[in-house]
Amino acid sequence: MKKNKLLIVAIILISLCSINLLASSEANLYGFKNHTILSVSDADMVASAYTNGKLGSKEGEDVLSIIDFDNTLNSYSKVEVPASNSVAGPPSVIAVDHSGKYAYIIETFKQRPKNNKEHTFRDLPIGNQLIIYDVSNPKKPKLLSRTTIQDRPESIAINSEGTFLSITFYPNMKKDIKSIALYSLEKGLIKEVYYPNIDEDKTSRLISTSWHPKKNILAVINQTKAEVSFYNYDEKNMTLKLWGNKVSVGKSPFIGKFTKDGNHILVNNLFWGADVQGKWNEAPNGTIVNITLDVEKSAKKIRHALTSQVMVGPSPEGFTVSVEGDYVVSANMERSWLPYNDPRQSWFSSLTLIKRDINTGAMNVMHTTPYDGILPEALVFDSSTDYLAVATFDHYDLKVKTGSIDFFRKVSDPLNPSKEMLMKLNNSIPVTRGIHSMVLIDKNK
Repeated sequence: MKKNKLLIVAIILISLCSINLLASSEANLYGFKNHTILSVSDADMVASAYTNGKLGSKEGEDVLSIIDFDNTLNSYSKVEVPASNSVAGPPSVIAVDHSGKYAYIIETFKQRPKNNKEHTFRDLPIGNQLIIYDVSNPKKPKLLSRTTIQDRPESIAINSEGTFLSITFYPNMKKDIKSIALYSLEKGLIKEVYYPNIDEDKTSRLISTSWHPKKNILAVINQTKAEVSFYNYDEKNMTLKLWGNKVSVGKSPFIGKFTKDGNHILVNNLFWGADVQGKWNEAPNGTIVNITLDVEKSAKKIRHALTSQVMVGPSPEGFTVSVEGDYVVSANMERSWLPYNDPRQSWFSSLTLIKRDINTGAMNVMHTTPYDGILPEALVFDSSTDYLAVATFDHYDLKVKTGSIDFFRKVSDPLNPSKEMLMKLNNSIPVTRGIHSMVLIDKNK
């Protein structure tokens, strides 16, 4: 009898250990442990409105979605709160400070009128709001303020110390619209606004900005001239002074992302334009370029240089860079946003995995993965770089009335480790249709 009792105890202990091991294995199987994803959705238009102007059915209200992960992709909380925004612009309408406490969202266009009319893109009023949320408790976000700013803000960025916002605005020669505004912050809220004078043509579309991770250097992307300029921000005198030369990058650049060491910035080119067949509906493959900053490291001359370029899929509006800068993934919209009855409809979007030398910036395409989703514009790696979250604006399945955050894993063939690719996981988190911008908070730091 004593032996039987000991055997039962042993079996129970082994079972408990097995359960713990399984739980531990599940926790390690998926990424994003102790991460929070913030995304925004524009519920006012279907993707095909880019082509025919028809907004289509309205699926809810514009929102900020807050997805907070604990141990696994299957263990998360989701909260959605009002945040008027628009997909009509670069996928950079949300920014979060370095502490992960404050989220800033700009309103490019207001929400559509509340009537039964069949709305078109022209029915969307111009936006002018900066919305600030305290997201320190992701389960209970607090609206801190709504501030009226200039008309039609397009892109927002925050400096590494969380003390300044930069916002770009769509050019409007009929109104006194400044190209860029800088907002000083105090305890997360707007303190003052400055409109710096910079040597950019007022007719140019300065579509987005990015802040250097270690210095008060602001990168400005001029989509009209297809070039990137770098400005040193003098906080005392509140001025932007050109830092080094401007760099030509291709055609119709969109957003820029610095590497964590600040030695490089990557920029995507969409190859859209009036001289392109269909302007954007039939654009050729896009590119990602690598610019190395201050290549000569000379006190006498600051020179930036284009050092690498790779071709990706058509219309790569969004891309992400891994924490260490060794991997890049572009979200290629292909022709997924076209109306279903358009013969040019691609019936898929794609993701291009790129491997990058963190010292030289040299890039090589590893693999392009097609997937069943419409208009992906934003994506983020987790801190491990093994997992990727992708914002899917809409779905081909008409029964699905939401957008989603879909997940991919970076994998390689054990017999051929150099063969790397992205594999779509079954995990998917539904969010309000129209998701287009996304940022990550890593709570492991």
